[in-house]
Formats: sequence, C-alpha cells, structure tokens
Amino acid sequence: MKNIIIFDGGPRKNMNTGSMIEAFKAGAESVGQDIEVKRVRLYEMDFKDCYACMACKLKDSKFRDVCGRKDGLTDSLREAAYADGIVFASPIYFSDVTAQLHAVVTRLFYPWLSYKDFSANPPKRVPTATIYTMNANDMQQEQMQPMYSHLEGLIELFMSKPERVLALNTTQVKNYDRYEMDGLRPDLKKPWRDEHWEKDLQNSFDAGKRMAEKIMTE
Repeated sequence: MKNIIIFDGGPRKNMNTGSMIEAFKAGAESVGQDIEVKRVRLYEMDFKDCYACMACKLKDSKFRDVCGRKDGLTDSLREAAYADGIVFASPIYFSDVTAQLHAVVTRLFYPWLSYKDFSANPPKRVPTATIYTMNANDMQQEQMQPMYSHLEGLIELFMSKPERVLALNTTQVKNYDRYEMDGLRPDLKKPWRDEHWEKDLQNSFDAGKRMAEKIMTE
C-alpha cells in the first residue's frame, strides 16, 4: 500500500481548500486500491510550532527522522516522514499560508537539517504538491511569488519540487449580503466561480492522479 498525506491548513472543513483537497484525494485514489490518502485536519489538532528543545540536534539523537516533542501533531509528522507523497494545502491569508501549516513545515523539516554541514537528510524523498486557495485574482496573485519561492524552496530542498495547484478569486462566504465586503466586488465573484471553479477542482483531481501514478511507477 502506498500512502499520501495531505496537511490541511484551512479552518473550514468544507469550503474552498477542503473541496480542492477532496478533489486531489479523489484523483489519487482513482489510480487504484493500492493508494491510500489521509487528510490531516490541522485546525482540529492540539499542537504548537517548534519548541526549540534541540532534541533533534543532540549528538546521537533519536529524533533525526521526526520531531521529538510529543503533542497532537507527532503521529502525523511520523506518518509524513515515511509517506510516499505529501501535500501541503492552505488558504492564503495576508499573502501567506496559515500559521498551522507553517508549524508543520518547520517541525517536519527541522529534524532533517544537519547543523554539522547544513545538508538536508530526510528519511526518504517523495513527490510533493501545494494547494493554495485565495481571494486574489490571476494578476493579484503575482504578489504571492515571495511566499511561493520560500515555502516551495524548502519543500524542494527537503523532499522534491512541488506541483502547485491554485484556486483564485474564491468565494469566501455563501451570502455576501450579510457582510461588509463590497470592496471585493461580490457581483463579480459568481461569474468567475461559474467559469473557473469546476476547472479548479478538475486541476486538483488531475494533480492527485499524477502524484499517485508517479508513486506507483517509482
């Protein structure tokens, strides 16, 4: 059995990020019964970012493969360290992924960084992907390039170059009449969603299928 772990950094289980994750998951599972996909809901877990305990940097440390701190994230970090594919998914808030997903990246990768020679030493290198959902349109999302470069650069350093999956100009609420959001031009949201949303979901499905197929052929 081959395993894909999807870290879900979104707060709302069934909104944009969740829907894109489920499409990715369905695409991966469509490849065959030998692919198992697990969605890890970070907002439902009790954990913190790196504790700077330095247990992973001790000489002859037992924690070179997974963070030594025990909390709600520990088991998922161990699963990810030995998974066959990893996905990092998040809505974009203030031009960045959520703090929950940042914490995962830090605690997953930091034990693999050697302070002896600054080499990256993961237990295994596997296919990766990122899924971003955002209010920004195609032109505005160009301001995300520094975030893409930083996050995806870390993922590539420790694992592999991730495939990027985007959903732009997303609908944030079901009824804009209840909110003071006129500046977001809700009158244009529905036409955009009608034209793009199913394509976004299909792109995520296809990315999941590609990851699973790559895993099965390696």
